[in-house]
This record gives sequence, structure tokens and C-alpha cells, in this order.
Amino acid sequence: MPFLSARGLSGLKNYKYQSAGYTLLDDIHQPFWNWITEQLPLWLAPNLITLIGTFGLILAYFVSLYHVPTFTEVAPWWVYFLNGFAGLVYLHLDCIDGKQARRTKSSSPLGQLFDHGCDALTVHLAVTTIGTSIAVGFTPWCILGVMTIMGPWMLAHWEEYHSGIMLYGNGYWGVTEANYLMIALHFFTAAVGPGFWGINITQWIKAPLPWPIQDGLLLKHVLLLSVFCCGVQQFSGQMWRIFAKGMSGMMPEEERGHKQLGRAQALSHLAQLGLTLLLGILVMAEPWPTVSAWRAVYGGFGVLYALQASKLIMDHMAKEPFEIFWMPILALVMLLAFSRAAIVSSEISAWTFAGLMVAFYLHYVTSAISEICAFLGIKCLTIKPRTD
Repeated sequence: MPFLSARGLSGLKNYKYQSAGYTLLDDIHQPFWNWITEQLPLWLAPNLITLIGTFGLILAYFVSLYHVPTFTEVAPWWVYFLNGFAGLVYLHLDCIDGKQARRTKSSSPLGQLFDHGCDALTVHLAVTTIGTSIAVGFTPWCILGVMTIMGPWMLAHWEEYHSGIMLYGNGYWGVTEANYLMIALHFFTAAVGPGFWGINITQWIKAPLPWPIQDGLLLKHVLLLSVFCCGVQQFSGQMWRIFAKGMSGMMPEEERGHKQLGRAQALSHLAQLGLTLLLGILVMAEPWPTVSAWRAVYGGFGVLYALQASKLIMDHMAKEPFEIFWMPILALVMLLAFSRAAIVSSEISAWTFAGLMVAFYLHYVTSAISEICAFLGIKCLTIKPRTD
């Protein structure tokens, strides 16, 4: 059964990307990105550029997994440096793939979908490397950090579905600045070690501390709380623009297609995405008895997140009604039930869950790409080079 109907493929073909919120740092980088693009061979496909950057983050992810399996070990300095370097490479490759597409006259809706789809997967990869560098451990702080980044990122695409505009920042602070902050964190950790983030600053605070920091406030906690506050601020803006300002009603008619728009529909979609994140919190908060099981659950949820986010992005671009995939939700519920009831070994249930999520994700991505390529008459990772 195809994932895209003829109507959806038609909507995808006529998709027009709209973005806003670029910052001064984005403008400063434009000459540099343009120069890099000019050095690339004309046969290099834009999607291949995106994929190379993604593979760099995947490599850093597994190297970190090997050296810092519980987010508490001290790795060799070059592991943290690799995390920062991979993030730096991805940042710039992610910004030149579109320029290469325009340069080679190979722009297509698949390129935009491929770009955002890879971004959805790299959210989990990036969050994991941050946990590695600050040695956050398998604690509630880890889950707070994960959701603080995953939530607003997914809701940015929820907002795009209902407004037709992808916001990259507020003109002063945006995606580029956030990426550079993450990269700087990794390079700094490579220089001073992860122990720096464990410095206890409780003695400098005279007021009583609330739960869960009454036993000590560490620098890593301050960092995560700061990111949380930024996430709340972004979430508030998203809610105001969609529900108070009613941006769905401002979308041009040609961009509406067959979307489910309006405040009630936006609330329904928000509830579905919120259910995904809530179940993710619950399964990650379970007392998994082994490091292997916890990492399987953690990694499996990261893939599930990318799957649901990719579905949202796809439905926006195809101008189709949105509904999350319910099979992964059922898998989360069953995983939680198995853990609570101890029906099967936690190791078996955790790795079965992770395997199912990877299989479903790969099936969805490869099938959708094949359907789009066949409809548009293009290939995903190769292009016909220009002769002029």
C-alpha cells in the first residue's frame, strides 16, 4: 500500500517553501555558504550533501555510545571534539544543499522533504551528543533535556503545517545560533573535560532550592534549565501565533490543499504529537535494569520521533490531512505495559521495540522516496550534471 495518494503527490509537486525569521548570523554566513557551493562539482546531488552531513552525526553518535554508554563516563578528548566537528559540518552542509540544488537546477520537493527528514533524525543524534558532553546520566534531567529540544522542534513543523511558514528564529536568535552554541559546548568539553559541568554551585545560592535540585545545583542543571526556559518561550510563541492570532486563516488558498486547518484541527494535531512525547517520557522514565535496555528504548524513541515528525512534514508538503502513525503509539503502550507487568524480559522488549521502530522508519522513508522519485521522474542521490 503506497504512503502517498495521487492527490498527495500532486500537492507535493506544487509545494512552495516559505521561511522566515533569519538572523544577522545567517546573513553574515551567506557569502561563505555561496563560496563553498561554488567549489562543489556539478555532479554532486544536493540530497547526497545532506546525507553526508547526517552520516557524520551518526558516526559521532555511535562513537559516543561506545565510550559513554551511560552518559556518565569520561571519554577521550577527541570524542567530544568529534561531536563538535560533526555538528559543525552538518550545520554548513545543511545550509548549502539547497544552494547546490538551485545551482544545478535540480530543485524539487523531494529535496526539501529529504532535508527536513534528515533534520528530524538528527535531533535525537544531537541531543544524545549533548548528554555525552555534559555527563547528564540516566536521570530526569536527561529526559528534560531531550523533551526541551524535541518538543519545540516538532511543534515548529506543526506550526508550519498550520501557517505555511517555517520560522528559523526571531531575527536575533535562531537555528544557526543554537547550533553554534551546541558546537561550542562540545569543543569546550574537549578542552576542559566533562567534569566541569558537574561543578556544584549550591553554595553560591542563599535561597532554598526546590525539588529536584534541593540536593545540589550543578552547572549542567543550570544549562538544561536555561534551555528549558528557551523552549517554553518558543512554545508560547507557537501557541499564540496559531491559537490567538489564527494564522491558519491567513494561509493563501493555493497552499491549503486538503489540509485540516483551523483552531480545532490544530488542537487535535497538537494532542496527537503531545501523546507521542508523553509516552516517550514515560517509557524513558521506567527503571530499565540494564544499560543496554535503556539505550535501546532511548534510541528507539529517537527513531519513532523522527518517523512521526517526517509524517507531519510529508503531510504539510503534500497538503494532506495529518494524523500520526498509530502503530508506534501502540508499540510504546505495549512497551510500557511489558515493563510494568514484567511480562517478558526488559532486554527483549526494549530491543524488540527498537528493532520495530528502525524497520518501520526505514520502510516508510524508502517507500516514500521511491514513490516521489517515480512520480517526479528523478533520482534521489544522483542528478544529471549541467553542461552549460
